[in-house]
Amino acid sequence: MHQKLMKTIHILKSILVLLIVSNVSFSQEQQEILIVGDMHQLPGIVKRAYKPMVKKIMKYNPELIMAEYSKTGDTAAMGEWNSKFKDAYIKKSQNYTYDENEISSLLNTSNTKLDSLQYRKLQAYYLSIGDQGNHRMYGYFARHGATKKFKPYGNQNPDLTFQLMRQLNLKSVYGVDSHEGYNGYWPAWQRALKQGTEEGKKTFKKTMRKDTWGTAFAGASWSLGRYTNKPSTLDAYYRVNSLRFKGFSGEDYDLQQKKWDDRNVNMAKNILEVLSKNDVQRSVLIVGAGHAKAVSQELKKLDANLKVVMYNDL
Repeated sequence: MHQKLMKTIHILKSILVLLIVSNVSFSQEQQEILIVGDMHQLPGIVKRAYKPMVKKIMKYNPELIMAEYSKTGDTAAMGEWNSKFKDAYIKKSQNYTYDENEISSLLNTSNTKLDSLQYRKLQAYYLSIGDQGNHRMYGYFARHGATKKFKPYGNQNPDLTFQLMRQLNLKSVYGVDSHEGYNGYWPAWQRALKQGTEEGKKTFKKTMRKDTWGTAFAGASWSLGRYTNKPSTLDAYYRVNSLRFKGFSGEDYDLQQKKWDDRNVNMAKNILEVLSKNDVQRSVLIVGAGHAKAVSQELKKLDANLKVVMYNDL
């Protein structure tokens, strides 16, 4: 009887140890992503409003940055909205040659040690492979360098994404957007808005007016990031971009909503693909505020092990 009891205790201890080890291993390996909703372009009067957001995200200490650029080399993902870049990429890829050893060396050298000519070489290289985000970033670095000082433009690319890349000294920003099948979204959205009921249009205008004032006050008080990433604000942008208000319906309404939803699903899939190829624990997604809610929901559906953190959770 005593021997059986001791054997049972030994088995229970072994199970407990295994559970503890497994839990520790999971907590060490679990990836997490911080989702930051942004306003794309700010009014000139509050163009410095991205600065506090950079400071806050830096405290999160991310190891990888993803943003709303088309997926590298994917012409379908570039779509009609990025047609100029797509055309330039196709042309460049057909007649561009580069020194692999030189590019490899530049990619493995800290950006703080490169000069404008070397930035231009990286910019040309990224255009040749259809990497929209890094093509833009190294073009910016060629003009302004990789120091911490910068002239604010009120745009999320130079003021938020590129400043994080500078201060974190990261070499590559990852594009995860996809406009594949997105052609026709905007015309359908406009038609659906016109076809809505008066009550629906009134609700839509009220939402837009509220956001205009909210953004102005938040920018002036240096709290733009907190305001934009409030759950209620993110929900408002999500509904505006897909007309999720009472009083809207019809074929165009369904079409624009499907295209919007599909884009967010594809974005979430691209994010998971990037994370699967990079051994990092903390990453950041910088995306239009209208996408933040939907992408976070899709990520939770597609990967229950991924920890999703919203900007206002920090």
